[in-house]
Amino acid sequence: MAKNRKKMRLKILKKNNWLTLILLLICSSAFAQSVENLFVKMPDFLNPTLNSQNRLELIEYYKAHQGDSILNRFGKKATMKLLDLQNQHLIIQNTPSSIFEMKVNRMINSTPYVGIIRTVCAPLCHSTVEFYDTAWNVIPLQFSMPKAIEWIDDKQIEAKGIDVEWAKKVLEISFITLTFSNENNVLSAKSNTLDFISTEDRKIIKQLVSAKDFTYKLKNKIWTREP
Repeated sequence: MAKNRKKMRLKILKKNNWLTLILLLICSSAFAQSVENLFVKMPDFLNPTLNSQNRLELIEYYKAHQGDSILNRFGKKATMKLLDLQNQHLIIQNTPSSIFEMKVNRMINSTPYVGIIRTVCAPLCHSTVEFYDTAWNVIPLQFSMPKAIEWIDDKQIEAKGIDVEWAKKVLEISFITLTFSNENNVLSAKSNTLDFISTEDRKIIKQLVSAKDFTYKLKNKIWTREP
């Protein structure tokens, strides 16, 4: 009887140890794919303003409520603007004129991937976006940067009798800001081009331009604009 109890306790202990090991492996895998770990471990060329130690310090100070800024590798201030661990999203003000944004999204099969948006303001802001797997290989997710002319309301331009070709020429150069949504596989685009054109042209064009941001969702590896 005593031997049977001992065997039973050993079985329960082994089962508990296996469960503990599985949980540890799951937690370890989840942390490896978290935005904070990927931000710290990413190759330096993706954000040359901050080296790995800078990135670690910025994360740890922010989480410990000991400050939101550090000096970057060039002796300038870098500031954590957002660290959302629930939605796996962070935004860093690298310099007064540049922003680095990272978000971990998941494909339809739950495979995680990393989106990186870099925005430079000189002085008008313009963004670029790239996508990587968690081993930092570029992945081919198709995103077509919208042009400023796409914000023109066709009905308004017809109603006001404005020359379409003139409007296209005025909005020929585009300054577009991108940002990730907290929602999975969603990003938005905002046009800053009105700030670039002359005051006289702006008075006319402003009446024709939608103030709404564009929203894009990832569908079959293509970022598609929502109506």
